[in-house]
Amino acid sequence: MKIQSFAITAMILCAGMPVYASGIPTVSQVPGRVMWVDVKLGQMQIKLERDPGMGETKDYRITRYETRVKDPSDKKFLTIDDLRPGENVTLDVIDGQEDKIIEKIVAESLEASDFQEASGQLQAIDGSAGTLTLQEKMRNGVEEQNNLSYFLFDPQTIVVLQSPSIQPVAVVLKPGDQVQIQFVLRDGKQEIYSITLYSPQHTTTTTVTTTTSTQ
Repeated sequence: MKIQSFAITAMILCAGMPVYASGIPTVSQVPGRVMWVDVKLGQMQIKLERDPGMGETKDYRITRYETRVKDPSDKKFLTIDDLRPGENVTLDVIDGQEDKIIEKIVAESLEASDFQEASGQLQAIDGSAGTLTLQEKMRNGVEEQNNLSYFLFDPQTIVVLQSPSIQPVAVVLKPGDQVQIQFVLRDGKQEIYSITLYSPQHTTTTTVTTTTSTQ
């Protein structure tokens, strides 16, 4: 009788396991490019880089305490404060719970200290070659003596904003504009991740136009 009782109990437990397993939510990896991050608001926006919705922008909720940020090799301790516009990321999103706080983000191996800033007057820009010349007035908070600096960018992925908004916009860049650039040094080259335009938007003939889709 003891053996029979044990067998019945084991069958009940085993029968219940698939029911529990089927209730575990599935997680999808959503790759995209950071368009903006607002740590205080607890939100970020990415431009989706895979179907469904490729090329569209989508907002997600984040917090310092619940959202873990890691690099691909998981060797750096990163936080949402390290995320910058133009950065490639992959979000773990629970299917059917896209409005919940994102718990995990895989980002590039870049910390906030890896990003530099330069501001000044745009001297030249080539949207086809992805090159930009800036007459610097300020670099990393230190005044410059109007030095000419050369930068590279990807015309297909560059993030452009217009102050004071943090939202990416369809904006035209032209010589003479006052801009601020966020960039990183890579292999001796200055690669731009985002550009913020401070001068009024113009509609005259230009060398590069960037567009972003809205929800």
